[in-house]
Amino acid sequence: MSRNISEYFDIAFCLSRGALKKIRFNSCGKLLRAGRGVRVMKKNSEITIGDRVFLHEKVKLSAWGTDKKAKLYIGSNSYIGDRTEIHAGESVTVGDGCVIAWDCNIMDRDYHKLESETEVYKPVTIGNHVWIGCRCLILKGVTIGDGAVVAAGSVVTRDVPAGALVGGNPAKIIKEKVTWKE
Repeated sequence: MSRNISEYFDIAFCLSRGALKKIRFNSCGKLLRAGRGVRVMKKNSEITIGDRVFLHEKVKLSAWGTDKKAKLYIGSNSYIGDRTEIHAGESVTVGDGCVIAWDCNIMDRDYHKLESETEVYKPVTIGNHVWIGCRCLILKGVTIGDGAVVAAGSVVTRDVPAGALVGGNPAKIIKEKVTWKE
């Protein structure tokens, strides 16, 4: 069950485990709906949420800046499914009208240092009206164009053109010029 949150002062209040929690966003639109167990972690960062966004149960938003400020943006009329995690160390942008299904992970870094001395961050940009199927992994440096569809279980390691259907591990173009309706 979700709670309706009307945002007027850039502070969202949501019920989680029976306790009223305060979540601070840099900017939050009207009619944010957050399910049970939604977690927001932030440090040296900006989190911006558009109007009419639905964060389903156990969604995790993490904007954790180190040297420079991390930015996480979710556009208006977007839906984020159960247990989906979005991690921004530099920048993650989700456009307007997006549907991201359950158990997805979107991250702009690898969370480790292999061959270099420092962690490598590359922004992730998801365009407007994008549909991402369940259990997808969107990795650093990826741009997904407007109107694209990512099939369930895909691992997206490269850019996806606007209007393309991609799938697989790694994700490849299956069809171009697709359209979809909510």
